[in-house]
Amino acid sequence: MANPKILVLNPNGTDIYDQATREVAEPAVSSDTEVVVRNLAGSVPRTAFLPAPSVLMNPLLEAVVQAEKDGFDAIVIACCDDPGLQDAKHLVSIPVTGPMEAAAYTAAPLGRLAVIAPRIESGENENLPTDSNWVRRHIHQYGMYHNFAGVRHAPCPHPPKEDTDRLLDEDIGKLCDIVRSGMANALQETGINQARLACEEDDANVVFFACTIWSGLLDPVQAAVPAQVLDPVATPVRFAEMLAKNTA
Repeated sequence: MANPKILVLNPNGTDIYDQATREVAEPAVSSDTEVVVRNLAGSVPRTAFLPAPSVLMNPLLEAVVQAEKDGFDAIVIACCDDPGLQDAKHLVSIPVTGPMEAAAYTAAPLGRLAVIAPRIESGENENLPTDSNWVRRHIHQYGMYHNFAGVRHAPCPHPPKEDTDRLLDEDIGKLCDIVRSGMANALQETGINQARLACEEDDANVVFFACTIWSGLLDPVQAAVPAQVLDPVATPVRFAEMLAKNTA
């Protein structure tokens, strides 16, 4: 096939995380694979985190269909809840994956998978789960419960609504920095220790941090644990590249 072309679709109504996503996604694949990052600006409300399903699903699926028309060879829906993934697979003939699916199948040859999930208070028009049962549902759905070491969580902050609303208008780069700084602090305060406990108490060989905003921030975790740490953007992009090359 010609050089694979992969779309990484951020399900946000802004470009808030596009550059951070690109910085991790591009080096994760072969030099002859093209990675393009898009978002849903203009189609869903502008939020700092995942939009609510009621406003997300139709624009997301429309973007997936358009990606196939635009000549992409594979698509990554860049949210660890894998929103719309099963419906998307039925709408197009190219591979579509998400971070949780890719992590579940990538971990299988490496050993038992533990997941560290964030817990973030939902803002207006956002969809952030208050517990970790969504992880268990996905692991069961993907048929990998036999290889699942369990899920732990690391509480992560949400910027105050007034700050979020103001910075979405005035300085979205600063808002990105605030959110990612909070996610990095959550690793130091809780996440690294939870990863250690997953290895020591749950017999995990692989640890997946289940929020794409953690992407590119996980080197301190990898240095602290004996398990393989899977990045939530690099992992699905590599998985999508493999699928694209094997379904041409």
